[in-house]
Amino acid sequence: MSQAGQVALIDAPDRVVDDAHVLVSVTSAGICGSDLHMVAAGMSGVILGHEFGGFLADGTLVAVRPTGECGECAPCLAERPQLCRVATSAGYGIGVDGGLADHVLVDPSRLVPIATGVSPRDVGLVEPIAVAVHGIERSRVTAHDRVLVIGAGSIGLVTVAALRHRGIEVDVVARHPHQRSAAEALGASLDVSRHYDVVFDAVCTQEAVDQAVHLCRPGGTLLEFGLFWSPVSLTNSLLLKEITFVPSIYYSHDHARSDMAEAAEVLAARTDLADILVTHHLDLDAAVRAFEVAADRRAGSIKVHLHP
Repeated sequence: MSQAGQVALIDAPDRVVDDAHVLVSVTSAGICGSDLHMVAAGMSGVILGHEFGGFLADGTLVAVRPTGECGECAPCLAERPQLCRVATSAGYGIGVDGGLADHVLVDPSRLVPIATGVSPRDVGLVEPIAVAVHGIERSRVTAHDRVLVIGAGSIGLVTVAALRHRGIEVDVVARHPHQRSAAEALGASLDVSRHYDVVFDAVCTQEAVDQAVHLCRPGGTLLEFGLFWSPVSLTNSLLLKEITFVPSIYYSHDHARSDMAEAAEVLAARTDLADILVTHHLDLDAAVRAFEVAADRRAGSIKVHLHP
């Protein structure tokens, strides 16, 4: 649980199942960069963890879509539930108790079935992969485009995996040696040049945005993942090159497709993905230590998973 800017391990009350929820016994829960930012910002009173999955009572292995949706607002009716007014406030690990726990009560509509053969230790990767899938959908990238990913943390690397799953070649800007090795293992090139049709920014800092604008071709697309945790300025270069600036948040689903479902397919297809990305596996009792490891990229961490 996050308490006034600190991570603490607590004994939470037993989960009591009701008609509106099912009980998920958590097998895999990842620590996201946004978790680190939320803790640092003083978030309190919520059990963290929005990247998680586990077993239902009948033994079905599932991942969990953490975001909420009311089903009645204009974005929901337009099949854009990621923009719903309760997407964040009803989100597991954000507005309500999340997956860094032994058991979690989950709305059945948020369950994502996992294919046979996927390890229960790996299902926490479905959520971050879905973030990448949603950004790829938003960018309208094709196999004919020259594509660059800036940043080789977990989101940058799962973007590589999702792009390669679609048969799209990709170059990567990576800062640390272990990130460069992971990018190459996923099929990316580190031979970065200029004039990319689509640039994915998985860092979201001023330096990364400026680099993305510089490397994007005139008339190209810049896709921004997630949130800016410090203010970012846009320069005239973006305007003079008429770059299409595309924000991407969470994941979506409609009657035709689901970002989370495609993410589960990527995980099932890339049997080596967890071995490449999940650099640290710890027990739930080591949660405080896990957050320290996740915050230290120089120590070689990419994705830290807790296993209740």
